[in-house]
Formats: sequence, structure tokens, C-alpha cells
Amino acid sequence: MLAYTSWIDVKTREIYDIIWIFFGALGLVIGTYEVVTGSLQIIDIVLRVAFSTALSLLMGRVGLFGYADVEAFIVLSILNPVPSRGIKPFFGVTSLIHPLTLFSNSALAGASFSIVLLAMNLFKMFRGVNLFDGHERDSTLRKMVLMATGMKMSISKIRGPPFQYPLETMGEEGRAIIVMPDIQDDDAANEIFRKLENVGVDEVWVSYTLPFLVFILIGYILTLVVGDLAMFFLIRFLPGI
Repeated sequence: MLAYTSWIDVKTREIYDIIWIFFGALGLVIGTYEVVTGSLQIIDIVLRVAFSTALSLLMGRVGLFGYADVEAFIVLSILNPVPSRGIKPFFGVTSLIHPLTLFSNSALAGASFSIVLLAMNLFKMFRGVNLFDGHERDSTLRKMVLMATGMKMSISKIRGPPFQYPLETMGEEGRAIIVMPDIQDDDAANEIFRKLENVGVDEVWVSYTLPFLVFILIGYILTLVVGDLAMFFLIRFLPGI
């Protein structure tokens, strides 16, 4: 399920609801069978699904998750309300509320994308590429944030929303860095790209919107193989908690 939806997320950023309905229904059938056979308590399903649903909807409400991400976490809590049997995580640490481990690992996987972007941009600078041509007036801090959140692309290769959003704009005093792009207004983003192209800009900084289902897939694999990364490091380095 996650492999398929991740592939679609990368290609189109649109996931059909029927996919989640199918796997959610399958999870309910499996869960009902386990309750009937006594291998799972109904309270284990109800509490964890309720927790995952509430947290997912909250994250979606504040704009941290997309609609498909919310649905993915809810369906995963139905399919996997408790740790998978027969698989012992390498670190041996999981949250008492199993979906919380998936949330945590997925968030860490998503955050690691910033490290990748920063490494790629530093490598370009090491090779002598001038990444900030036209942005000499912007502060060093804003440039550092830009290197960890975006990439510089040829404007002719930009697909635009919902895949890329501008991290710079054209103002009265020239080009300026945008630290937080507005991913809710596609028309405004396209207008900025048009303005930059009209004034002869060849390359522009963009925010490549995260196909977060990919990171949910990575987080799920980490949950199965490694365990709860955040909890492990908290226990390891803060043993008194």
C-alpha cells in the first residue's frame, strides 16, 4: 500500500480515496478476525485508531499533513494497531501507543530531507557554483535557511505547483528570498515564476514539496526494523526520564 501510494505521490501528488477505503476495509476485516480468535483485544484497536485519527486530523488542521497523509496514518493504525508479531526491532524500543512510533519515525525521516538538501547545496558551493547570484543583500541566516529548505533549478525545468514553489520573489528593490513559501496559493506561485522569467532570470530557488507518503513508507520500515528512534535516543542520552 505505502509503496504504491508513494509512487503515485511522487508522480502526481494526488491519491484516490478508493485506495485508502480498500485497505482500511481490509484492516477492519483482519482486526475483526483477530478479536474473534482472541489474538487481539478490541480495546487495543479502538484506543490506537482513535489516537491516530485525532492526532492525524490535528496535524492536517494546522497544515503539517496533507489530506492523503492523514488518511494514510488512520489506515495504518487500523492495519497495524500494535507492533507486528514475529519482528523484533533492532533497538528493541517502541512506544506503548504503536502509531506514535510511526508518527515519530516518519517525521524524523522527513526532517532528514533538509540534511540532504544542505549537503547537496554545500557540494555545489564547494565546486564553485554561485548559488546566491542576485541575493547579495540577503542575510547569511536567510541564505543558510534557504540551503536547508530548497534547491536552485533552471527556470525552464520547473514544473510549478504542486511540485515546486518559489523561494524568492521579485520586488521593487529586485529579487528577495522567501523563507516560508505559501503552498496554499498556486496562482500566486505561478505568477512569481512568470515575473522572474520575464526579467530574464535563468535559475531560481524553489521549495520541492515533500511527497510525505515516501517518508511515511520510510518511517514504517524503520518502525519494523529499528524501533522508535526518538524514544531510543531519549532513553540513551537522558536515562533519568
